[in-house]
Amino acid sequence: MVLGVLAALGYVAPAGAHGADAPAAVDYVVRVDSVSEPGVTVRAVEGGARLELRSASDRTVVVLGMQGEPFLRISGNGVAENRGSPTWAASRSLTGTVKGAATAAPQWHQVSRQRTVRWHDERARELPARAWSVPLEIDGTTPGIIRGVIAKAEPPATGWWWSGALLAAVAIGLATPRSRIALAVVAGVAGAVVVAWIVVSAQLATSPAENLGTQLLARLWPLLTGVGVLAAAGLLALRRSAANLVAAIGGACLAVMTGFADAGVFSNGGLAGPGWSRWAVATALAGGLGLMAGGATSWYRTPVKDRTSEDDK
Repeated sequence: MVLGVLAALGYVAPAGAHGADAPAAVDYVVRVDSVSEPGVTVRAVEGGARLELRSASDRTVVVLGMQGEPFLRISGNGVAENRGSPTWAASRSLTGTVKGAATAAPQWHQVSRQRTVRWHDERARELPARAWSVPLEIDGTTPGIIRGVIAKAEPPATGWWWSGALLAAVAIGLATPRSRIALAVVAGVAGAVVVAWIVVSAQLATSPAENLGTQLLARLWPLLTGVGVLAAAGLLALRRSAANLVAAIGGACLAVMTGFADAGVFSNGGLAGPGWSRWAVATALAGGLGLMAGGATSWYRTPVKDRTSEDDK
């Protein structure tokens, strides 16, 4: 059992992507000020990583690319993308840039029956603070436009978040070594908070045209780590052998994969996830480091002859 949990927790990699590749937090805010076409709404999602367009209009709305070429088409049939558009190629990743020229004729591919689409757009991304716009074409003839601004996001109290999380970690590390119940409670709370944060963040990054499973898969390893720490809490509650060591290893993985990996939420003001993202990351950092210290100390203090007993303390 111990080996199984260790295998699940043992793969340490950078945190899963947020909305495919968006960071947990950025230092800017993307705002949409106006859309010229009635019935079409646009907003920035995932901390400004993508724009989301929803159409309730009966008209065909085409989003034009960086070279003025047709890029996305939203109509009664759903969403189609022009794969001959260099803007489409660039929009496949957060860091993509437009290269090459558009094909002479659009290469339309239907991608959804919904009238909602999300995409990365370098015109509405990153500082410096500025106005931005994305042109539209309505019914093939009428020009339209999306207008917005990018502003610097005020940073949070970075020092307080770091010091608070690290002091909590020290307190947990000192309080838990002699109490299996305390270790179980910390593991249960930290694991549950991280799993809830990952699921809610995935839901926020999912549009009607996308699959929640895809977003969860992008966060697979942090999600499995949170689940693994919950499993460690169960092992502690059941007084299983080596559960304190499993909790220590799970805590280390949690601190690395969610705490340190997503610590950008402590220094950047624009959050890609829910408003309580900083509390979630602080919980992962404090709980993870506290479990690592407390669980390892508990394991070290356990007599060797008791480490394989199911009722070891």
